[in-house]
Amino acid sequence: MSRSSAALPALPSTPLADAADRLLADTLSAPLRNHSIRGYLFGLALAERRGLCAGRDFDDETMFLICALHDIALSGAADDGQRFEVHGADRAARFLEERGVADERVDMVWDGIAAHTSGFVLSPVYRRRRPAAISLAVDGIGVDVFGGPGDLPPGYADRVHAVYPRLGGVRPLTDAIVAHATDDPRRAPVGSLAGEIVRQRYPESGAPTWDDMSGGGWGD
Repeated sequence: MSRSSAALPALPSTPLADAADRLLADTLSAPLRNHSIRGYLFGLALAERRGLCAGRDFDDETMFLICALHDIALSGAADDGQRFEVHGADRAARFLEERGVADERVDMVWDGIAAHTSGFVLSPVYRRRRPAAISLAVDGIGVDVFGGPGDLPPGYADRVHAVYPRLGGVRPLTDAIVAHATDDPRRAPVGSLAGEIVRQRYPESGAPTWDDMSGGGWGD
């Protein structure tokens, strides 16, 4: 994976960022790796548009770690049945803890990864009370999935795609989420992104509804 291009901002080159980059390259498919890096590069463009400066307004390495590791659970490694966002956040936290990263930064990365499909970052209170690296990372990831060239400076998306091509776009990501979820139904609880995607793709699967689950043993 290229770490720099004359046409693009360089990826962080620190021991921690390099280790995350290696983990990304060793565990995720090329479409998912490229998606993760594009999320970071798109987040940088959003930061510039918002007048935010790395080192002054947000920690660039933390933002990179959130983007690089946010889909790490989709590598297919065994887990404890959690939805992919939470398992990925836990795995990223362990990765950082093993390298002596301070608890405060581990918490930032965990928050960003666990919440990246939840819509939390749309809350102005969440944005105000969390470091900007979180919202920039999640917004950059969101542009790569739901946005388009118009969300970025003219020509920027083309330059990013020249180095980190889409390789099928969102479809490989969606397929990976479905594969992760269908391996263990606990990974696709009602109301989660994975649960909704599985329900839409396989309406005949008989996935439990809220009414099926609520009330439980109370007989409501």
